[in-house]
Formats: sequence, C-alpha cells, structure tokens
Amino acid sequence: MPTLGVSAVIALLAVTGRAGPQGAIAASHFIFQQRTLWAGAVVALLGAILIAVGLGVFVLFALAVWLILRGAGGVLKLKAGRPIERPRAWLF
Repeated sequence: MPTLGVSAVIALLAVTGRAGPQGAIAASHFIFQQRTLWAGAVVALLGAILIAVGLGVFVLFALAVWLILRGAGGVLKLKAGRPIERPRAWLF
C-alpha cells in the first residue's frame, strides 16, 4: 500500500533539526542521510509537478535510481565501518 509520502515526511522530521551524533563515522552518515532525504523530497515534488507536462515520470525514475544507488553505497560503507568521504556531495 503506498504511503503517499507519509514515510518520507516522517523521515524528514526525524533528521531535521537534530544535532546528530558526535563520532566521525556516524556524523558523516547522518549528514549523508539528511542530504539524501532533502534532495529526494525536493526532486520528488518537482517530478510530481512535472507529470502534468510528461517529464515527471523520467524525473521520478532517475530519482529512484539515484536513491537506490546512494542508499546502497551508504549502507555498504557503514557495514564496512568507513565514513562517507564527502557527505555533503550530491552524487555517490
């Protein structure tokens, strides 16, 4: 059952306005997570608006691929005990 963005809003509320963890590894992953959630939310909104002109499907597909790759990369680095080298970067 689709959540219609409810889970995304809950995630944004969970990470926004928090100080974040103090350790280097945890802090880099926290910043990475914040950036991923905010960028995903903005692009998802843009994609939803662009559906009216036929471009939204492509934007939302690209967003889905970006989120999967970015999330998988973050999980793999976390499992390896490595920090995100550039947590404020937009790519992987």
